[in-house]
Amino acid sequence: MSQKDVKDQIEKLRETIRRHDHLYYVLNKPEISDQEYDSLYRKLKDLEESHKELITPDSPTQRVGGQPIKEFPVVKHIVPMLSLDNTYSADEIREFDARVKKNLKGEKIEYVVEAKFDGVSISLLYEKGKWVLGATRGDGMQGDNVSTNLKTMRSTPLIFRDELKIVPKLIEVRGEVYMTNKALKRLNKEKETKGEELFANPRNAAAGSLKLLDPQIVATRGLDIYIWGIGHYEGIDFKTHAEVLEYLKKAGFRVNPHYKVCETIEEVIEYCDSWEPKRDKLEFEIDGMVLKVNSLRQQEKLGVTTKSPRWSIAYKFPAEKALTEVKDIIVQVGRTGAITPVAILAPVHLSGTTVSRATLHNFDEIERLDVKIGDKVYVEKSGEIIPKVLSVAKNKRTGHEKAFHIPTKCLSALQGLCALRRKWP
Repeated sequence: MSQKDVKDQIEKLRETIRRHDHLYYVLNKPEISDQEYDSLYRKLKDLEESHKELITPDSPTQRVGGQPIKEFPVVKHIVPMLSLDNTYSADEIREFDARVKKNLKGEKIEYVVEAKFDGVSISLLYEKGKWVLGATRGDGMQGDNVSTNLKTMRSTPLIFRDELKIVPKLIEVRGEVYMTNKALKRLNKEKETKGEELFANPRNAAAGSLKLLDPQIVATRGLDIYIWGIGHYEGIDFKTHAEVLEYLKKAGFRVNPHYKVCETIEEVIEYCDSWEPKRDKLEFEIDGMVLKVNSLRQQEKLGVTTKSPRWSIAYKFPAEKALTEVKDIIVQVGRTGAITPVAILAPVHLSGTTVSRATLHNFDEIERLDVKIGDKVYVEKSGEIIPKVLSVAKNKRTGHEKAFHIPTKCLSALQGLCALRRKWP
């Protein structure tokens, strides 16, 4: 077989595998069995091994690096990845709309409303439709180059699909790396078996996995990505954000499927409200919705502050609450010697994780809440992260509850001092 024939066969195999990757990982519509896919992949890998000079960075076989890296280089974003201001009520959404209308002086406005993924924001850079690098948001101006880890996700194209009429000279594609609840459960089960500390939630698991130096381990973590926008772009023109999303979908990306173009702010609020009861039915975590002015010209006109765009805002869902029982109250001693009372709870599912402990902050808080051992209490995650006791369901008391007595001696502190003393000469 001539060199040209080998090259043509390799390119054909790559194109076929890319197509099946898109069908399976992006569209969830596989056309061949896993065995047939593996056969195609092995054939490509064998040909490349025999003709190493034909291996290219965008080949499907080059997604998982062979060796761990030593560190992540820092790269600068062409367009900063700003954070979003948050709103927590319909009235605050209306206030945002009023500011937009004031600045645009009577122009007709459309909004795009999207699900807000609870993951890790990243930026993917493509030059003439080919992958260049991928980076974390970092401080917004620059982030870590985690290309070796992002490439392990087969839903991220290494090259734009051929069906596009126009391929940008350069484009920053923005998205959110996440871990499904199922993948987190599997990962935590493995960590528990090894006696390792468990991840508290999918977001922490995704962030921790992206920072691993060995891409072969990252490839087993079950990370995935949804794309929600762009930063800098050259050689192509877009008029609206909705147009951007449709273009990226055609380019081969997994685009945020849960979005709607709304003509009024009341339609925006209605769509946000409709998603709150549906959030638990998703395989991944969302903690709110994102509003964006649809017109890119209007976005540019509205501009940004030093921290946030004036044309976009996040609506955060109210914190999820749950009722459970206080099994015990213990005292926790921090590294600085600070003493914090902690409620030991009957395990309860809350915001994607099982909660069995909640802070009571201090002894004054115990008195203010009038919480007792055996009480039924309402618990929420403050900022969706730290569980805390909100209130006591006093109407559910049976009379068997026990008051917590503030300790006069801290056993943990005494044990720590004794341990230190044993080290003294």
